[in-house]
Amino acid sequence: MASFDIPTIDVSPFFKSEENEEGKKKAMEQIKEACVNYGFFQIVNHGIPSDLLSRTIDMYKTFFACSDEEKLSVPDNYLKSTPNSADTFEHLWFRFPFSGFNNCRSITPYFKQVLEEMVSHFTKVGVVLEGIISECLGLPPDFLSNYRNDRSRDSLMGLHYFPATEDDNTGKPAHEDPGCFTILYQDEIGGLQVHKDDQWISIAPSKNKLVVNIGDVIQVLSNNKFKSASHRVIRPRETNRYSCAFFYNVQGDKWVEPLPQCTKEIGESPKYRGFLFKEYVQLRQRDETHPPARPEDQFNITHYSIF
Repeated sequence: MASFDIPTIDVSPFFKSEENEEGKKKAMEQIKEACVNYGFFQIVNHGIPSDLLSRTIDMYKTFFACSDEEKLSVPDNYLKSTPNSADTFEHLWFRFPFSGFNNCRSITPYFKQVLEEMVSHFTKVGVVLEGIISECLGLPPDFLSNYRNDRSRDSLMGLHYFPATEDDNTGKPAHEDPGCFTILYQDEIGGLQVHKDDQWISIAPSKNKLVVNIGDVIQVLSNNKFKSASHRVIRPRETNRYSCAFFYNVQGDKWVEPLPQCTKEIGESPKYRGFLFKEYVQLRQRDETHPPARPEDQFNITHYSIF
C-alpha cells in the first residue's frame, strides 16, 4: 500500500473578501489535476470552524452510543449493517428538509441545530466546488448548479465503524460514489483509502482538512476526463471510527450522459450511454440489500460504458 498522500489544496482565496485571482487560479489548476489523476483531493482553509466539525463528530458519537431501540426509532434514517452476522458500521442520514426525528429522544434540538449549521457550511463549500469543477471542465461557472436544479437530493450522513475483528477489518468495501461529489470529514483514527495505479493510498486524517471525491455523475458528464475513484474504509483494531459525509446529488429523474462540450464539440466519442439517475441508484441499492455472489458482478457505472 502506498504511503504518500493525495493532494492538499488551499481554497482560502474563494472564501476571503479580498480578491486573489492568482490564488484562485492556482487552486483551480490543482483541483483540475487532482480530478484527472486521483478523483480525490483534500482542502484546507475552507471556512468551516474546526470546533463545529468537532462538535458534529461528538454529536454522532452520542447518538451511536444509544441503545439500538432508540436508534431504530428513526427507521428511515438509521441503518446498521450486519453482513455475515458481524457488525461493521452504522450510519445516520439527514435528508432535507429535516424530518423523522421527533420520536428519537437522543436527537435533541441542540443536535439538530449543530447538524443544520454543518449543512449550511458544507453547502457553502459545495457551491464553491461546483463552480470550480464546472470551470475546470470548460463549462460556465454556474453549469453544475443549474444542472442539479435544486438541493433536495443533497444529504448529510454520520458514520460509525466498529473495531475490527481478528477475521475481518472491512469497514466499507471498495466502491465509487454515484452522485456529483462528496465532502468528507473524518476523525483522527484514519482508515480511508483511495485506489490508484493498482495501489491503495491511505488518506491521513487531519482536524483541519476536508476530503473531496468526484462521483460517477461527474465522470460520465466529463466523458471520463474526471475520475470517480474507487475507495474503501479499513476498520482499526480496538477502537471506533467516526466520520461525516455530505453528498451532492442530482434529482432522480435527471438524465445523465456525456456532455457535448466533452464529446462532439472536441471531436471525442461518448464513452457512456445515457441513463436516469434514479435507475442507477436503484440498481446500486439492490446490490447493497442483495449482494451478488461474486464481487466482480457488483453493479457500477461501467454498466453504461460504450466499448
